[in-house]
Amino acid sequence: MLKLNLIGRIGFLKLCLIMAILGGCASAKLDPAAWRDSRIDLTWPLEPETPRIRLLRVVNGPEDVLVANKGAVGKFLDLFAGYSMDYIGFYTPHGMAADGDGLLYIADPSLGLIHKYNLASHDVTFIVQAGGKPFGSPVGVALDKDKNLYVTDSQTAGIYKLNQEGALIKELDGKGMLKRPAGIALTSKGDKVVADIEANKIFIFGSDDLLKNELPGPDFPEKLNMPTYVAVDKADNIYVTDTMNFTVRIFDSNGKYIRSQGQIGDTPGSFARPKGIATDSDRNLYVMDAIFGNFQIFNPQGRLLLYVSQEGALPGEFMLPTGIFIDRDDRIYVSDSFNHRIQVFQYLKQGVQQ
Repeated sequence: MLKLNLIGRIGFLKLCLIMAILGGCASAKLDPAAWRDSRIDLTWPLEPETPRIRLLRVVNGPEDVLVANKGAVGKFLDLFAGYSMDYIGFYTPHGMAADGDGLLYIADPSLGLIHKYNLASHDVTFIVQAGGKPFGSPVGVALDKDKNLYVTDSQTAGIYKLNQEGALIKELDGKGMLKRPAGIALTSKGDKVVADIEANKIFIFGSDDLLKNELPGPDFPEKLNMPTYVAVDKADNIYVTDTMNFTVRIFDSNGKYIRSQGQIGDTPGSFARPKGIATDSDRNLYVMDAIFGNFQIFNPQGRLLLYVSQEGALPGEFMLPTGIFIDRDDRIYVSDSFNHRIQVFQYLKQGVQQ
């Protein structure tokens, strides 16, 4: 678990490092059987019902990734910062992105950095800046088809495009409209959909990275109130967690408002503090709730299928969870923020009947 004294050293790291990198093979791919921790056997719902979601593994920090020795990153940090690799891990993980092969990026706003974990090649990387400019509070991350990384920073009001090595390609121009960008997702056409908590807008940047549109449009009957995270399904419909309106807003690929999902309440299908949002290959909608300590799954028509987990610190439980991301193989990554860890689940496709 991350120790609090690390926070005081992050400023030093930002001055010393462009990145603290443990180099590895970018083409490494994690074998399907290696995703699952054999010590864990948790599924939802409970027997005798058909399992729909399975917990695969829990990642608490580098100790769950590195093999045999701590490698170059640990040696560098021991030498220059005076603390052991064993103390470096997540503090408040938020937005995530994964390539499906074992490469995982996690934004950690409290530490002002991006964790890069390669579960396949057992590498760990820390990205602390963009083009010489230290991150302030990175919240959202997204990967494009070329594995370029987009990072939203709510403190600097910036959106940064980095290459696979972590070097800055460009800072996206928000035309002075960005205030506190948070969640980010990519459409099939390469558009970047960004939620802005303070502006109460969804900004869309085109495949050319230029500002293209903003939501909601004139057909929306209300105002967004702290939109936090966004997701895009395979039809390019846009889903927004309208956090302080305690609901999810759904727009089509052209930005036309379709409907809302859920309302404030403490019953299944309702929300207390919706945060992360994602869709699986069947266009089922997953909504993370930080207060309930669970995520709920809805079919494309809005019917509640299942809610997963509860508040706690055991494997499969959450404390103030924030982000959720689903890769191409329906693996579900959850940033379990107050437990300082990432949990990886599997959608058992044959189990959910729509």
